[in-house]
Amino acid sequence: MSRVYIDRYTGSIERTDVYRVAVTLKDGTRLTGLEPRRLFPAFDADRFFTLVDEDEHEVAFVRDPEELDDASAEALRACFAESYFVPVVTRVNKYEFAGGVWTFHVETDRGPVTFRITNRLYNIKNYGRRFLLRDTDDNRYEIPDWTALDAHSKRLLFSFL
Repeated sequence: MSRVYIDRYTGSIERTDVYRVAVTLKDGTRLTGLEPRRLFPAFDADRFFTLVDEDEHEVAFVRDPEELDDASAEALRACFAESYFVPVVTRVNKYEFAGGVWTFHVETDRGPVTFRITNRLYNIKNYGRRFLLRDTDDNRYEIPDWTALDAHSKRLLFSFL
């Protein structure tokens, strides 16, 4: 079977597990055990999704959740909320440097967090106003718009970079 484009006219998506969905096409064909993945998580996280089977083969493609029925769009969002859990940094309280490791103490939308970064060039990515950070445990954090941070946080962030 070739790749299928899913929108409200061609099929529907339902969540079947924490990270899996099933697609029901308008002709009644049911595709199960599919894992949704973002194709451009850093640049266009809210559009362009692929649905892959257990063998990592792309089975279906979604251009934009706005093109899906409401229940299908919510099924995708629910899967991504679990698999792409990325706390948003709302304040940088302080950072420390010792032994080649930067330790950050920040506030996030999920509460206070302390994390470590070893390679700032590799583990901090800048996309205009947006920053993505990856710590030593491979957890990810996001600053969606550094200009929205308070003056203290901006000063610390840019003294580090």
